[in-house]
Amino acid sequence: MTPDPHPKSIVKRGPGSFLVGATYPLQALGLFIKTPRLRRYVLFPIMVNLLVGGTIYAALLFAGLRAIDTIIADVPNWTGNLAHLSPSFPAIPQVSLPQVSLPSWQISLPSWLPHWNLALPDWKLPGLPIWNFQVPAWAIAIADTLGASFLWILRLLLVLLLLLVTGFIFLQFGVLLGSPWYGKLSEELELLKLGKLPPMEASLGRTVQDVGRAILYELKKLVLLISIGLPLLLFNVLPGIGTAIASIGYITLTATIVCLDFFDSALERRRLRFRQKLGVVLKSLPASAAFGLVCLALVSVPLINLLAIPVCVAAGTLFFCDRIQPWLDS
Repeated sequence: MTPDPHPKSIVKRGPGSFLVGATYPLQALGLFIKTPRLRRYVLFPIMVNLLVGGTIYAALLFAGLRAIDTIIADVPNWTGNLAHLSPSFPAIPQVSLPQVSLPSWQISLPSWLPHWNLALPDWKLPGLPIWNFQVPAWAIAIADTLGASFLWILRLLLVLLLLLVTGFIFLQFGVLLGSPWYGKLSEELELLKLGKLPPMEASLGRTVQDVGRAILYELKKLVLLISIGLPLLLFNVLPGIGTAIASIGYITLTATIVCLDFFDSALERRRLRFRQKLGVVLKSLPASAAFGLVCLALVSVPLINLLAIPVCVAAGTLFFCDRIQPWLDS
């Protein structure tokens, strides 16, 4: 591949760039196929991913699936109970109005008239009728279907959430353990694309400083997750709209962390601070959003994510060379 000596200084950031950002993992995969010498940088990380992934999935995925079964079992099965109940609501209690007796009046007439005793009849108002409401059979069938659908959707959402969380944890360990090989892979790709690398000093002091920066970087990511993730939990107290807001917030947050991880090799060679790296992700929107979402989906799928991490590292470097380096180094 011939490097472009005159990269474009203007990067389009319109709505179409969202689709462009989503294509970088596919571009990286094609580059691995066309450039065999790049494969040596991914063989050992894939072996590490097999070991780490097997451990994480054995510890989290299986335990998580059992926890989901427990949660589903604890959900009140109100539809099942409804089928065994009498289809009639409790009867409205009989209401009897108090008996009203009109006074007995005697009318005394003059003695020269015949003696008549006139008494009005004793009237009593009847009680109200007893009303019973019957639940139609079709209503019970609809309730059973809705209840079963609710449990199925709940299980599906919990499984998807478990896969996202497990994949995200696997990503953090995979990137950290494979960082020496991923760093070399990123350097090779940047040389292919740009023909040069930023000046780097090789010394013991630089190595110690790099280790310190790496630890600080992980701690700042953790702070970012906690400072945004914990407030998002409060939205879950609002059913419906609150849960939707929290879900969108979590996906946005994890996609941002994914972008930081896969852009980091190229950004760290330029010694950028954490806040500057975060600014690069935001300034690269909407392409970085699509890139992060696609990579998050790839690392969340079991077995596929064993190969997805090195592919996404390469995709992040390609993204940097095409859409970040032109304005960052200018």
